[in-house]
Amino acid sequence: MCAIRQAQPHKQMKFSTDDLLALTTPDGGRFRTHSHTESYAFARQLAMQHYENFPVGSVLIPRPLQQHFYSLYAFSRLADDIADELSENATETKFVALGALEQMLLHPDDVRGNPILSALHETMRVKAMPVQPFQRLLTAFRMDSAFKQAETFADLEFYCDHSANPVGELVLRLFDLYTPDRAPLSDAVCTGLQLANFWQDFSRDLPIGRVFIPQSVLVECGLESAELLALYGNTAQEPDEEALKLVKERFFHAFTLLFHKTKSYFAFGKGLLPTITHKRLRAELALTIAGGEQILAKAYRSQHRILLHRVSLSKWDAPSLLARSIRLFVG
Repeated sequence: MCAIRQAQPHKQMKFSTDDLLALTTPDGGRFRTHSHTESYAFARQLAMQHYENFPVGSVLIPRPLQQHFYSLYAFSRLADDIADELSENATETKFVALGALEQMLLHPDDVRGNPILSALHETMRVKAMPVQPFQRLLTAFRMDSAFKQAETFADLEFYCDHSANPVGELVLRLFDLYTPDRAPLSDAVCTGLQLANFWQDFSRDLPIGRVFIPQSVLVECGLESAELLALYGNTAQEPDEEALKLVKERFFHAFTLLFHKTKSYFAFGKGLLPTITHKRLRAELALTIAGGEQILAKAYRSQHRILLHRVSLSKWDAPSLLARSIRLFVG
């Protein structure tokens, strides 16, 4: 599903703005490939240098499926880099580039050597994948390109339904396990992971002006976005201590609501595990859920200090993570 683990980096592929834009053209510019083998090799190299909420490089992925994971990840990585790496003032350029990706998704016959789209279309053909999950991902990347704070929790769920849930659907489709009954359970797992990622990243998001707590939750807790953004000011690397004292109790009230809401997604999503007959995928899923729950718990234990420091899993968490994963796996 959406794993929280780091793949071992191979040779780094650094893309300039021109490179990213070239990869949104049908022929791929200087990256043009001439066979599916070359395209998959390019996707693998790109995928293996990153880690995100995707199980690239996992030993639990059967070898015949690995190239398909790489193609899915490479597409997501490219779209994400367009949304995040291009200039903050280049919103229109981002939308044009993402639009070009969508056109290549919809018109595979127009792709003439673009390595990422060539690999992706071959994966879509072999695994009979529809285009809609990829379009939903692009919608999320457009939202990233022009960030707007969610007004309600439903707005945040809408974002998760486009940014995270399609990943779970695509993984299930790769294993030929996607069904209408499994879909809501998979969505719950992926939404829970996306939300947990938001809550661990306050110290990264606030300095760049992003508040992922919905406005309605802040209002309920007597808190304002401006108070959270003011913690870091315009250039501060550490929160202002006096400002932190003023918001910490109201923030933790809001975070408590978010914690329990996120926890409920994991609780419901665990129902997916008994339906997964593929043991490797069930093990991957158990580890993924266990990691997400552990991150969420560590963030909650940090209370208001989560505004200061990002929590992450370390080697000291490995025994409890493994034990939790085994319990989930065996049911």
